[in-house]
Amino acid sequence: MKMKYGFYISGNAGRFTLALQENILHGGNTAFALTDNLRRSELYKVTGNSKLKEACEKQGIPLFEYSYEKNGLTGKERNKFISDKFLDLLNKYKCNYGFLWGGGLLLTGDILSKYEWKLINFHPSILPAYKGMFKAIDLALKDKTLLLGNTAHFVNEFADDGTTIMQSIISANNFIDYDSVLNLQIPMFRQIISWIEQKRFCFENGKFYIKDAKYQIGTFIPNLEEDTFCN
Repeated sequence: MKMKYGFYISGNAGRFTLALQENILHGGNTAFALTDNLRRSELYKVTGNSKLKEACEKQGIPLFEYSYEKNGLTGKERNKFISDKFLDLLNKYKCNYGFLWGGGLLLTGDILSKYEWKLINFHPSILPAYKGMFKAIDLALKDKTLLLGNTAHFVNEFADDGTTIMQSIISANNFIDYDSVLNLQIPMFRQIISWIEQKRFCFENGKFYIKDAKYQIGTFIPNLEEDTFCN
C-alpha cells in the first residue's frame, strides 16, 4: 500500500517547496499541504507563497490556506484550530504520517494521541539546544556556538521536545545564510521518507532507532545512505 503524507507549513514554505521541486515525493504520496501563516507569507510573494502554489498545482496537491491573524486567532486558540484542521485532513486523506515545516505552532488535542509517533517536525537547531518557536539560528550565532544544524523529531505536547529521529550538523564558520543551514533538511527529509517506506522505524525497550542505520559522527546522524539518493 502506498504511503501518504500530509504537511503543515508556514512562512515562505521554502523547504517544502524545494522538496516538491526536487520530486522527493512522487506518485501521489503528498496528500495535502496546510498553511495558516498567510500574512507572513505575503512578505515573500516572489520567492515564497507563489512558488508554493505553483509547485502544489503542478503536482496536483490540494493546498489549504487559512489566516490565523485575519481570523483573530492567537496563542492557544490558534494551536487548537490548526491542530483540529490538520487532524481532519490527515483523517480525510488517510495519511500515514504528518510532517511539520514551520514555526509558531504547538499541536494540541486529539491529534497527539491519534497520530502518536506519526508526526515529524523539523527544527533549525541541534536539539535540545535552542528549543522554541523562533530565531533558533540567530540565537546560536549570537551565542557564538561552534556548531549549527537541524533536528527532525517526533512531535509531542511540548515545543521541540519529542524523540529525535535525525540531526544535521555544520560548523558555524561555514554559515553563509539561513539557507546554508535550513537546506540540510532536504536530504534529511529524503532519507526519513526512505526509512519510513522501508519500515525501518524501530521502538524497543522505550527507545527509538533506525534499523541497520549507521550512527557514526558526521554531517548527518544517522548517516545518509547512498541508495536513497540514487532512486
